[in-house]
Amino acid sequence: MKLKNIFIFASLVGSTLLASCTGSYLDEDRNPNALSPSIFWKSEGDIFKGLTAAYAGLQPTISWAIPFERYIVIDNYRSDELDYRPDVGSWMQLAMYNNESTNSVGRTEWRNLYTSINYCNQCLDHIGDVPEEGNAGIKDIKARGIAEARFLRAFYYYRIFINYGERVPMFLHEIVGTDEEFYPPQVEAGVLKKFIETELSECQSDLPESWDSSMAGRATKYTAAALLGKYYMFIGEEEKAKTEFAKVINSNRYGLMENYGDNFDGLHKNNKESVLEVQFTGFFDGGHYEYNLFTVHLGPDSGCGAYEEAYPSNWLFETMKKDVTADGEYTDRLYQTIIFDDPKSRPFYYDEGASFSDYHQPGSIYWRKYVTYDPSLGDYWDNSGFNVPLIRYADILLLYAECLNNEGNTGEAIRYINQVRNRVNAVPIPDTMTKDEVLKHLQDIERPCELALEGSRWYDLIRWGIIKQALIDHEKPFANNFLETKHIRLAIPHDEFLMNPDWVQNEGYTK
Repeated sequence: MKLKNIFIFASLVGSTLLASCTGSYLDEDRNPNALSPSIFWKSEGDIFKGLTAAYAGLQPTISWAIPFERYIVIDNYRSDELDYRPDVGSWMQLAMYNNESTNSVGRTEWRNLYTSINYCNQCLDHIGDVPEEGNAGIKDIKARGIAEARFLRAFYYYRIFINYGERVPMFLHEIVGTDEEFYPPQVEAGVLKKFIETELSECQSDLPESWDSSMAGRATKYTAAALLGKYYMFIGEEEKAKTEFAKVINSNRYGLMENYGDNFDGLHKNNKESVLEVQFTGFFDGGHYEYNLFTVHLGPDSGCGAYEEAYPSNWLFETMKKDVTADGEYTDRLYQTIIFDDPKSRPFYYDEGASFSDYHQPGSIYWRKYVTYDPSLGDYWDNSGFNVPLIRYADILLLYAECLNNEGNTGEAIRYINQVRNRVNAVPIPDTMTKDEVLKHLQDIERPCELALEGSRWYDLIRWGIIKQALIDHEKPFANNFLETKHIRLAIPHDEFLMNPDWVQNEGYTK
């Protein structure tokens, strides 16, 4: 069964796995027909079902566009790449830097991440229980399944770390309903950081180098290496990051797509540039929604009939217009990222022979990236059945170049940067650039142009330590509200302090 189709069973499997509390009052009214761990984990198929629930946390729950909240609102609304339409209050709070512990976006993300961690922990606690008698290959399948669960759990803890910080609870086993689980301590500084490093490092040995096409989207050893490298970059350990990125590059299993837009049109899922992407099909059979709703939230109202919740910032637009080909033409990065008044900018909803002025006001700009549709992706344009890339090979090349440049190997760094630029025929940067000039280019041009709206910019600004100045320089609305000691993290949700009043809140936030 293809991985892109199995997520529709995640709700069912998750309900089955959550019915695991034993020996407590939580069992008193439990359905006697519900599966328990003692009778569920019996075969290779059960391992697959358990991992399905763990992978499904990448989506996450489809309830009212929650994938959009995670991968667009949390990862992009706070950055200088995006402006917003005043509409959803909880989204606006993040973009305006006046979010507090009661913000529903932070609360929902916290809940979904810890739910996903519990699914991973159930796999890790019980895959080993699957009998090995009569199945010669089951030992390797179990080891690989455990490695996948460790990777996924590390990914969810990574998201907790980059958004909520270190002082959070950690769960290493499934929830069974003990008092200690209701009142967990916050871990001390350094514990979560070491855990993420260890998990992403150790799981690589049991992960495969690749999967066949029917299982595309599952984690490989290079997926784990790439995520570990990005984690090292975030915490400032660039030499370690470089080692991990080199594993991905030297594997010779990845490459840049010839057409930049193929990474986002939904017709080239899990392509050679994809290191990690969230799987969506566009299906909604049996009430299981397999779509992300990106297009209907990002697309323009006029012409498209979408919600028009967010726009590219003027700074991003002007930056991308300056990044041109040798002939002085705009690159495909601009055309595939932003809808604007240009004959070559033609989104899916344009009728034949129509132009920008037939739909939009002069000077308007809209997102083109993730505003796409093809009938093969589902019956309705607004459901969005395309995958969402989380790590692309282009990102790895640029991060590797940054590592090279920072260690003084600027010439080699320029070569990797130009490899990315050559794909869209952008003018190569000269090999006479200095170390400082190359870093500035990565910060202000290359990474924002290549990775706009893909969730990198906000975290890049944090790790570079330039976030406040960038917001001001690029005229981010409400930039003066931003307090670096506070807004680089989300608040631990208010609800958590009702059960754990002695917890320490993140700096600047009230409980």
